[in-house]
Amino acid sequence: MKILRSTYKLVGRPDYLPATLAATHLGAFAGGQGSEWRLGIAILSNVLLFSFAIIYQKIENAPVAVAEPNGNRQNPIASGEVSIKFSRTFGAIVVLLCLALAALLGPINIFLALLGVLLAIALSHRSLNLGNSALMLLGKHQSLLSVIFGLSGYLATAQKLKPEAILLTIFFLAFGFLFATWTAERTTRTLGRPMLIILIVIATASAYILFIFLEIISVWVLLLIVLLGLALSLLKHRFNPNQQSLQSILFDSLAISTAMSLIISYLIQAFF
Repeated sequence: MKILRSTYKLVGRPDYLPATLAATHLGAFAGGQGSEWRLGIAILSNVLLFSFAIIYQKIENAPVAVAEPNGNRQNPIASGEVSIKFSRTFGAIVVLLCLALAALLGPINIFLALLGVLLAIALSHRSLNLGNSALMLLGKHQSLLSVIFGLSGYLATAQKLKPEAILLTIFFLAFGFLFATWTAERTTRTLGRPMLIILIVIATASAYILFIFLEIISVWVLLLIVLLGLALSLLKHRFNPNQQSLQSILFDSLAISTAMSLIISYLIQAFF
């Protein structure tokens, strides 16, 4: 039980699961119909990859979190609840499991998983400080990690890269940077309104080509995503004990509704 508690505190609340599921499923739909077990492996590998990113961030932030008022509560290593040795060992196990699962899907998936591990280290390593940029914050998902998750889901079904993969990459990059810019504080916002407008245009154009023109997702699934997203946004805005910003509420609701809608469509295709 002690190990389980330590593991849970290291990984944190699973609030990043919907975004991981949404990104991987979107990639799978862009890739086309494929094996469900390959998609399941891709999802599990991506969850482990992002879990490692969270663990490594807490390891690197522990010395700083000790001096912060609320740092100890957010970082179990800083509070002494979890040892640094256990954290490093558990992080190494998570990486090995992630790479082992990626190896079952193919060499490109191994490369993507390795790239994700290196990216997670670069974002949180104290000497690099890449994660301090407003556009590179780990958050729910950093846009480059979302690209890795989407492409791994794509390769789980398509098994080879096609032109749709380029559009998918553009969509994730534009949407991820749009969210990062939109939620950044004014003092850290990179280019402000011009960047927001450019990213909105790119994200909308790539989404239109992927979801409307190429029709990789059924119309009823898109409608379900919109309806669920609106309903969740209203509920989260109405009952908001943590005082989340409107931008974060919209992003969370969109991630949850996308994951739920795509899973429902998979279940309907499987049983009917």
